[in-house]
Amino acid sequence: MAFAVHVRKEMASFLATRFLQNTRSLTRGVFFRWTPVVRSQSTDAFPDDSDAKETQRLKDEETEYENDIKVKILDAALGYVDISGWSKEALAQGAESLGYPSVTHGLFPKGGVELVHHFYQRANDRLSSELPSDIQEAHLDPLKAKNDLKILRLAVEKRLRMNADHIFTSRWTEALGLMAFPPNAPSSLKLLANLVDEMWFHAGDTSADFSWYTKRALLATVYKSTEMSMIQDRSDDFKSTWEFLDRRIDEMDQLRDCPKKLEEASVVMKGFYQTALNVIGVPDRRKME
Repeated sequence: MAFAVHVRKEMASFLATRFLQNTRSLTRGVFFRWTPVVRSQSTDAFPDDSDAKETQRLKDEETEYENDIKVKILDAALGYVDISGWSKEALAQGAESLGYPSVTHGLFPKGGVELVHHFYQRANDRLSSELPSDIQEAHLDPLKAKNDLKILRLAVEKRLRMNADHIFTSRWTEALGLMAFPPNAPSSLKLLANLVDEMWFHAGDTSADFSWYTKRALLATVYKSTEMSMIQDRSDDFKSTWEFLDRRIDEMDQLRDCPKKLEEASVVMKGFYQTALNVIGVPDRRKME
C-alpha cells in the first residue's frame, strides 16, 4: 500500500512537471511538443564550455519558470483554504482556477504544509513592508528608551491579526498542527526565527553579544504563547489575547530592569527557547539520545 501511494505521488509530480514544460513550449510559439526526458549523460556531451553555460542557463530558466507557476498556484490556492483546508485539494483548486489541470498539485510533494508556509512567509513579508510606517504613525522612536518594547508590542499584534480570518474558521489550528509535524518543524521554526529577528530589527536592536539570542528567544516565546491564547479566545476583537500580550511584554520589561535577572539571562534564555521549541513541536535532541 505504501509503495502504491509513493508511485502515485511520483506520477503526479512527473505529470505536473511535464505539463509545465509543454505549456512553456506553447508560450514560445510551439503548438505542442513533449519535452524528451533527459537521461544520464557523459561529460563528453559538453566539450565546449559555452555549451555547458548555455545548458545551465536553460536549466535556470526552466527552474525560474516553474517557481513562478508554483507561486501563482499557491497564491490562488489561499482563496480555497476556508473550503478545503490546507490541503492538496486546495492546491488543485488553485491550479484549476488558473487554467492548469488539478494534477499540477504534484509540484508540491509536501502537500498542504507548503501552502501554510507560503501564507506565513507572505504575512512576514507584509509585516516587514508595513511596520516602518506603523511605527512612524505611532510616533515611536526606536532609539528612545523602552520604545523598543512598544514597537515589539505593535509588531506582535499586527502580525497575529494577519491570522485572524483563519482563526475565525478554525483553519489556523489545522495549520499549526501541520507546522508542528516533525518533518515540517525545521522550516516552521526558521520562519518563526526570521519573524522575531525582523521585529527586533525594526525595534532598533543592535546588540552583538549573547543578549542577541536572549532577546529573540524571549520574543519567540511571547509570540507563540500569544498565538496559542488567540486561537482559544472568544472575546470581542481578541481583547483577552491583547491583554495577555500586554502582560508578557511587561514581563520582558521587568526582566530587563532587574540586574540580577539580566545576569541569569543565559539560563532564562535556555528555558524560554526550549519552551518555544516545544510549542512549535521540535523535540530536544539531548533527550532522544
